Amino acid sequence: MDYQYFEEESDYIDLDEEDVEDGDEETAGSLDYRFGHPDSEEDYYFGEDEDEVVVDGHGVLELAGRLLESLRSCVQPSVLQVMQYVAPMLLLCLLCRLLCLLYSQRRRLTSLTPLHLIHFACGLIILQFTVGYRLLLLLLLAAVGYLLLQLLRLGRRGAQVLAVLTVGSQFLYELLIWRRRSDWPQLRGIQMVVNMKLISLGFDLTASGQLQARIPGPFAYLGYMYSPATCALGPWVSFATYMDCLVPRNSWIVSLRRLLPNVVFCVLAVTVSNCVAPALSDFFGDSSHFLVMYWDALSVRTSHYFVGIMAQALLVAADQRLDGATKESDMLGPLISQPWLIEWPRSIRSLVRSWNIPMHEWLKRYIYASCKPISTRSSGRTLLAVFCTYLVSSLLHGMDLRIYLVLISLALLGEGESLLRRQLASLLNACITANLCPGKERCRYSHCPSKRRASSASYWLVRMTNLAFTALAIFHLAYLGVVLLGDALEVGEGGDSFLRHWQQAGYLSHYIGLGTFVLYLFIS
Repeated sequence: MDYQYFEEESDYIDLDEEDVEDGDEETAGSLDYRFGHPDSEEDYYFGEDEDEVVVDGHGVLELAGRLLESLRSCVQPSVLQVMQYVAPMLLLCLLCRLLCLLYSQRRRLTSLTPLHLIHFACGLIILQFTVGYRLLLLLLLAAVGYLLLQLLRLGRRGAQVLAVLTVGSQFLYELLIWRRRSDWPQLRGIQMVVNMKLISLGFDLTASGQLQARIPGPFAYLGYMYSPATCALGPWVSFATYMDCLVPRNSWIVSLRRLLPNVVFCVLAVTVSNCVAPALSDFFGDSSHFLVMYWDALSVRTSHYFVGIMAQALLVAADQRLDGATKESDMLGPLISQPWLIEWPRSIRSLVRSWNIPMHEWLKRYIYASCKPISTRSSGRTLLAVFCTYLVSSLLHGMDLRIYLVLISLALLGEGESLLRRQLASLLNACITANLCPGKERCRYSHCPSKRRASSASYWLVRMTNLAFTALAIFHLAYLGVVLLGDALEVGEGGDSFLRHWQQAGYLSHYIGLGTFVLYLFIS
């Protein structure tokens, strides 16, 4: 994720920074959700010999038939395994909601402790179902987190110390546990969400430099950390939002109406990730290296969509809302990601903001804003805030060189594109900035498609320019995403294998990013 864009200055209208701030990122991405993946590349092999490629019509039909047969043999087990995994989690979220609703209908709601216990118990069952006996390790780490929470009695500085120790502990877990336990990557995503909740709780309770509210008791703390809607897959929710959703408010009909499309899209996402994208990558393997990169990267992206949509389904089932700045759909409910803005992005900036909306909001609110006060407009302070945001994000995601490379590359590519498009928009007075056009009434550029007729030349020139940047963003998306394919970073003699696609592409995307910086400096 590209976390440099927390400085939400509009490219179209002049707003005070203070006004913007008042208006206002894997998942458990480290969990293994690659259901139904073949054990080897031979499962998607369509010929007897790699060198024997038949190019006539009969050969194409034969290859297509084998492709369809491969899809049929992959789709069914993938869907069955997903449903076996999703169904118990959904049922437990629905059960938690029902029990909380029954308890809240008492004449006098004298204590919230039973509600916290219901959330905690249902969350424990989900984690037991997900990680088994390793749940004991997670509970031990949660106890350590509660002890660290007592640092809040030191005021605002206590919250900062809490954040440093929490992020540092995540790094230590990688060094001490991951090297000895092969199953730590599966636990890392769950612990990452717990750490995000712990840090946000610390900053919220010390918002004005002093402890504003009593530190939550053990039951409230455990209910918040292990709420069934967010404990296994995320996303992050603030403690205030969790408390506000203890008593369900939406009707069952609305929730069921939102739950069904989430489940359908969840199945579609895992089908594309496990079956369609790998098969198409092999099918077009000899035709274009870009197509291979695109389909392999699509498998990574749709795996992320699967986790995000499944988390959305759990939120809907438990009637758990996200924080106010997070978008919500009438059809799907709370949105964790926006695949349509990722697959067809206006810019790298819009792509990044849509990748993981709750985590983007968390990083902006607690890391970026803490490192760069609202009253400060220094570019040096801004760069420091961006660096700290990337550092925290990298540590939370764990020790994975691929993540670090993708984050740094996104920062460079996104910043270069944003600066270049902003400069071109000012010089040409055209609506070609990285941000979406706010509409005819608010757009400050004269050459804007919303202000011009389709018969005018400027209308099509602006459209084609934005389309070219969209195509470039899609190329960057495929180029960067393909290195994330696979469960772990390969080391040893093949240690550079995860960069194979970049090497075959001649590191073209990075050269393009460098070229955008040079062009920006030339015209500015």
